[in-house]
Amino acid sequence: MKLAVVLNLSAGLALDHPERCPAAAVRAWFAKAGVEVEVRAVHSADLATALNWAVASGAEAVVVGGGDGTIAAAAELLAGTETALGILPLGTVNLLAHDLGLPREPQAAVAALATAEIRTIDIAEVNGRVFLNSSLLGLFPDMVRARERNRSRHGLQRWGGIVQAMAQSLRTYRLLKVEIDTGDGPRRVATPALAVTNNLFQRRRPIFLHRPVLDGGRMGIYLTRHQRRIYLLRFMARLLFGGWRRDVGLEMKVATALTVTSRRSQLDVVNDGEVLTLTTPLVYRLRPKALKVLVPHLSPPPPASSATKPGFGAGLREGLREGLRNSLRKGLKARFKPPPPESDQ
Repeated sequence: MKLAVVLNLSAGLALDHPERCPAAAVRAWFAKAGVEVEVRAVHSADLATALNWAVASGAEAVVVGGGDGTIAAAAELLAGTETALGILPLGTVNLLAHDLGLPREPQAAVAALATAEIRTIDIAEVNGRVFLNSSLLGLFPDMVRARERNRSRHGLQRWGGIVQAMAQSLRTYRLLKVEIDTGDGPRRVATPALAVTNNLFQRRRPIFLHRPVLDGGRMGIYLTRHQRRIYLLRFMARLLFGGWRRDVGLEMKVATALTVTSRRSQLDVVNDGEVLTLTTPLVYRLRPKALKVLVPHLSPPPPASSATKPGFGAGLREGLREGLRNSLRKGLKARFKPPPPESDQ
């Protein structure tokens, strides 16, 4: 199979550990697996140009190294074509890579991609913008912005940055007041957080969010009825540790389409980790089996050298400790009782 490889040097792992996935090493790993590839490593500003080059190369599959946002950008280009998408997980969370059974370590992921097979999965869209995992509203855009600020200012990596960003956004959130319609009539809701997912998430440890089915043709719509910060904090903890489906404040609905209407002309959304500002109404739809992807036959064992590296669960625990230490150091605990949040019309 002819492959072209594009690496996003602005992805989370590439920023935090640039030595772990240089272009020359990726080329050598594929060569070791018997696959000759051409590799282009670019920053986010040049990603679209590099992806267009990869598609024009005539490759049967384009392997993209980056986080979920990078992968979604590639999917937007490849959806509906005969060119398959391969994922080299270099982001902070890498949800789709986990769901496809790809290893976390780049070298092990390359070995899996070299012998992978092609399958089709669903994609979802909001106002024509593709997402593969989730589209999030409410407090989530501020959380992502806080995570990026923490990364640039303090160098917080992975879970440490996520946990501290969560604490910061819970201090300042405003209620999202919108009208949602899944085809059975509009309904007014006021919620701190609304999530639309491409197929349905289930509980699975040590991965706190997992989709066993990627071609089920359904979207999940999740919103929390919690409005007090203490209950929101508890819900976020359950989200991290896998108990979120048991939360009494969580409401879930299954649909194939959704329209979100607001009095505001624009709303911020987080599509697969990337913050976008979209014009309302937000129109969501599912495109069944619209994307070809590379899926490993069986996930190979990680390289021996990775045995000393913390796994997903250990990384989460380490991040929680780091995030809480930084939050406490900045006095967030002492200031965690501001006046009730203002409504956001």
